[in-house]
Amino acid sequence: MKKPELRVGDKKIPVRGNKAEQPDTDGELSARPDPTSDLAGSISYTQAVIDRRLGLLLPAENAPPARLHQAMRRTTLAPGKRFRPLLTVLIAEAAGMEEIAVYDLGCTSELVHAASLILDDLPCMDDAVTRRNAPCAHIFYDESTAILTATALLNRAFGVLAGLGALSAEQRINLTGLLSNCVGSNGLIAGQMMDLANTNKGTSIENVERLNALKTGALIDYAVEAGSIACELPEDRCVHLRHFSHNIGLAFQLMDDIKDRVLSVKEAEKDVNQDINKATILSITNDDKAKAMVEDYIAQARDGLDGAGLMRDGRIGALLDLQFSFLKA
Repeated sequence: MKKPELRVGDKKIPVRGNKAEQPDTDGELSARPDPTSDLAGSISYTQAVIDRRLGLLLPAENAPPARLHQAMRRTTLAPGKRFRPLLTVLIAEAAGMEEIAVYDLGCTSELVHAASLILDDLPCMDDAVTRRNAPCAHIFYDESTAILTATALLNRAFGVLAGLGALSAEQRINLTGLLSNCVGSNGLIAGQMMDLANTNKGTSIENVERLNALKTGALIDYAVEAGSIACELPEDRCVHLRHFSHNIGLAFQLMDDIKDRVLSVKEAEKDVNQDINKATILSITNDDKAKAMVEDYIAQARDGLDGAGLMRDGRIGALLDLQFSFLKA
């Protein structure tokens, strides 16, 4: 029997396969909601397609070395908001591009994000035990498996980029360079190094923002710019999108710091009180000022989105509302 398929533009997305190919949920996706009338439904639908693609892009769990591949799937396919790949897809679609390649491109940031979480939780880093309400990879398996899993996920992200045949060779080269820069010693890894030495509580808010822009913002920058490269947005609009992503990255990290202080492990779905000995914006100012700063970051991000001409697609604004709904609680 032919596997059901889902159309996105003129492309088809397989939505059912064997358990080794798919995330936990199986079966056909419901009809795609109208993004002009059902923003939340359209976002959920897009997230479900991203989950399907992640399951297909990862190695089968029973393929040798099975332990490594099981760890890759367990870490990446654990329930999550898929915020970064959603940004890539929604930006590209808002600019008029609906190709399956955009979903796979979005998945590259999720693969890198999953790898970064594994490394961040290691005993030599944050020494965490819980991630997404489950044992961290080094707890569930062991440290060597966790490190190799993170390395394999990062490597797979570059493999996915290389295989995006719907994009031009020039686009794929640009995306590869962009991901390398955003992850490497000028991006996410630099931010992690800075965070390990982040104990000077007498530092300034500006210095903490620089750290946050690397540790958290770099991968969000990648997710946003990847979408703009895929749909070939002109540079004058990309400038506004960089303003958007920069402020979203700052808002995301500051909100995460607030959650670390006020939520329980179950509510946060990960270890909390990890920042007690770190220099954060919260250690410099107070809770009310920090929340006001998050709101200001989001307002500036919306200005950037508007300047890029993408505010008319209500899904991106709705995604921000969902991601930062904690502030309204």
